[in-house]
Amino acid sequence: MGSPMDSTYGAMFIGGGDFTSLQTAKFLTTRLVLFATFFQGVLTVQAYLYFENFPEDRRRVKLLVATVWILDAIHLVLICQACYHYLITSWGNDAALLISTKELDLHLIFVGLAMLVCQGFFIYRILSLSNNWWLTTVLSAACLIAFALEVAISAQILQVSSVTYFNEHTGEVVALFAMGGAVDFAITLVLVFYLQQGKTQFDLTNFVLARVIHYSVATGLVTSVLAVACLITYLVLPHTFIFIAMHFSLGRLYTNALLATLNSRRILRRAALTVMTTRVVTSTVDDDYPMALRSTKDLPEPPTPRS
Repeated sequence: MGSPMDSTYGAMFIGGGDFTSLQTAKFLTTRLVLFATFFQGVLTVQAYLYFENFPEDRRRVKLLVATVWILDAIHLVLICQACYHYLITSWGNDAALLISTKELDLHLIFVGLAMLVCQGFFIYRILSLSNNWWLTTVLSAACLIAFALEVAISAQILQVSSVTYFNEHTGEVVALFAMGGAVDFAITLVLVFYLQQGKTQFDLTNFVLARVIHYSVATGLVTSVLAVACLITYLVLPHTFIFIAMHFSLGRLYTNALLATLNSRRILRRAALTVMTTRVVTSTVDDDYPMALRSTKDLPEPPTPRS
């Protein structure tokens, strides 16, 4: 059986102090780095589908998609470089494992940027639906505060080379994850509220709105749940860096939610077209057999055959 340091070689982040459940940390963290890579692949596929299916979109929307993809790609390069440094270059060098790399310190900023851009997109949707500048200003301020916390934590850990310093920002980390989860939940609730207000007497419009609400809830809750999971992990396992590994995938959930929202328009159009086609067929049948007819007993008798 190896030393405690050896048992954490599978984890990319290794700090000082007493580690809780080292084997669990090894199992989770290595796989969460792989999850970040997996989500980057999903994002790439979604970006390709977007540019393929929506060439008529405005240039600013295309620039938004390209921006979030580039931010996530840079973040992936940073964490992979840090992983390579700890697990390959510094293999067997215990002292090197206690020193933080610049790439590891900077990854927070790119996660924060991706989150801020995606949150800004959803807040703009709220503004378009509600024209409520006061509400969107409050939500924007909360998002900016969360991003400022990301930058502040990154700037502080850049000044100290030891990874043990990561555990000395409890207040900032708790505030970051708590505010991130709360803002995502609030954005989702507000979007659902204003989408509900848009319902009309037309079934087709209501059908499309119901689908949009479904996508909004699904994408918003996923990011909220992961932010809360990061917070819980940080509080329960404060001497491990599993919460940072989970944070790796948080930004990609935002960007994938953004691309899923944009790409869902094709699915909605297809579903709406299906509903319209069904209505046309149904109305044609109703012309021959009125809506009052509810069973085969109500159908008109066939003509009596001539003798």
